[in-house]
Amino acid sequence: MNKSDRLLEHFITRVFPVSMQSISTNFIELIRLMSKKPAEILPNCRLFLMPPSGMAADAVAASLSAAAEAGDVACLVLPPDKTLTDKLMPIAQEKDIAVLIVDDSRFAAYEKADGVHITTAIEDAVAAHKALGRNASIGFVASGSRHAAMQAGETDIDYIAFDVSSPDGVDLLTWWVPLFEVPCVALGAADEAACLEAIASGADFIMPPADLWNSPDEAAKLAGTLTKAGERNPA
Repeated sequence: MNKSDRLLEHFITRVFPVSMQSISTNFIELIRLMSKKPAEILPNCRLFLMPPSGMAADAVAASLSAAAEAGDVACLVLPPDKTLTDKLMPIAQEKDIAVLIVDDSRFAAYEKADGVHITTAIEDAVAAHKALGRNASIGFVASGSRHAAMQAGETDIDYIAFDVSSPDGVDLLTWWVPLFEVPCVALGAADEAACLEAIASGADFIMPPADLWNSPDEAAKLAGTLTKAGERNPA
């Protein structure tokens, strides 16, 4: 949301009574849609990898390497686990893949990761930017209402993530894409078909289903398929 949008929201929410807040929010969205310039072609949808909890580092490394060879991997999200970071960060650096740590800015700083993936509260995302500096990548997993997502979008987060395993998450993603400039990530897609639906909805990044981590062959297959599907601007 840009500055003019924020000023518009502030004005309308001051003018309308509380009982009409939902009406005023919809009015803001309508004005933004009417004034929006014709969108340029969306950027390619890139892969956002997050290995399942408890997976052995060697197995993660094998699937990560295969996925990076076959597809366009933008990001790897890891728990604050030194065994994993020691094994996987050299691979990620070699492949030019950003590494984010889940909810732990101190560990991210210690490991010289690229940023953090916040799953708790938006205040924690704001604090992470202060702790790690403006060059760090800070993402936030949004849940709940459109209003809450809009509040998150007004901060300096680098991406917002929606869990598309639920209808509410799918609705938030499809609502977000045409209205806001902050890139969005589709998390939790159960299978390849759900990933393709999220890509078609305009997600900037897609987290492949857990099947990607079954084997290097499966990783290469899924990474290649999803990367091809996400090529909105083929070379």
